[in-house]
Amino acid sequence: MRYLAAIEHVLAHRLGADVGYVGLITKNPVHSDWWTVWHGIEPYSLDYLAEFCPDADLAAYNRRSRKEASGLGRNVTLFDNVREWAYSAVREYWRPNGYDAWAEAVRATCDSANAFGLEQGGPLPHSELKATAKSIARWVWRHFTPAKFSSVQAARGAKGGRIGGKVSKRPTKGGKARAELLPEVLRLKAQGYSNRDIAEDLQISAGSVSNYLRRDRE
Repeated sequence: MRYLAAIEHVLAHRLGADVGYVGLITKNPVHSDWWTVWHGIEPYSLDYLAEFCPDADLAAYNRRSRKEASGLGRNVTLFDNVREWAYSAVREYWRPNGYDAWAEAVRATCDSANAFGLEQGGPLPHSELKATAKSIARWVWRHFTPAKFSSVQAARGAKGGRIGGKVSKRPTKGGKARAELLPEVLRLKAQGYSNRDIAEDLQISAGSVSNYLRRDRE
């Protein structure tokens, strides 16, 4: 989705298109007033479309402010904002049969975050908001569990890393499997720590941190 949003954004700007257009209004292609040219029915691949997008423009899109989201970028922005909130908020719902309340909380947060202006294409439709909320709720509930949190807490004090020049009480994760490392990498990133600080704290390379974050976006 991020790749598609970046390509859409770059092509829209290069073609002088309306970045806020969401496809709700269009000309009737079979009306006699218009000369319609039908192209091949084979869909374009994203890699093919990316050939028309300078690498620098695609990279600039990834560095943009989330306030600049438009088109498909709204989906990515909503997803990022809500998932970062969810990493810590899920702990309030760790109780028997707590998932339904958790899923509703995520949906409500998505609804509040769906405040895109008309110049950005307006709020996302309910169907897309609902799908995003469901995806976040399920993934976080599955990966941020009381058992994993307890193992993190148990390791604190035994080992520590360095965050912001101070010895932290977070555990190191040397030798842990990727499935155990990923939630911790995401949690620390959501708290604003740099890749380098996270790498030092978890005793992995900065390149590994980047790989975890990239795979999470795919």
